[in-house]
Amino acid sequence: MGRNLTLATAPRPTLGWRGSEMAEPGTNVAANRTKVVIGVDDLPQHLKLLQQCIQAGGYTFIGAGSGLECLTLVSRVQPRLILLDVQMPEIDGFETCRRLRNDQGLNQVPIAFLTARNSPDDVKLGLAAGGNDFILKPVALARLLDRVQYWTSRRVEARPILRAS
Repeated sequence: MGRNLTLATAPRPTLGWRGSEMAEPGTNVAANRTKVVIGVDDLPQHLKLLQQCIQAGGYTFIGAGSGLECLTLVSRVQPRLILLDVQMPEIDGFETCRRLRNDQGLNQVPIAFLTARNSPDDVKLGLAAGGNDFILKPVALARLLDRVQYWTSRRVEARPILRAS
């Protein structure tokens, strides 16, 4: 049975993840190192777990503790994927996504929401804000790395942002 990345609760200190357990057979870890994934979550323990997972898949991970921090970070780093939590102080993940999509340099970077919010309205809001994927917490590590591999290997088509009504 696959392991789950339970970001809804505090991490257990004895998780004992090793990169070799998480990288899928046939994954070109060296090639992935050049692929930067930005993870955005206001809870440091969630960022730590996300970092462990993403780095074990061979990707370069950069964490941001808020939507505003993410917006500053992308002016210095060109990511291949942005993973956004929805519930954050100051500006939420939906607004962060809208602002990212308004930046011409980022409108082809895939954005996936990684969140515990799972109502159909939340999914609609995420897609309307310009998101490309909606990954629910807790998430199996293999599934998360599958989504990361999928999105880091492509660019998305720029599309107009729909305003939530």
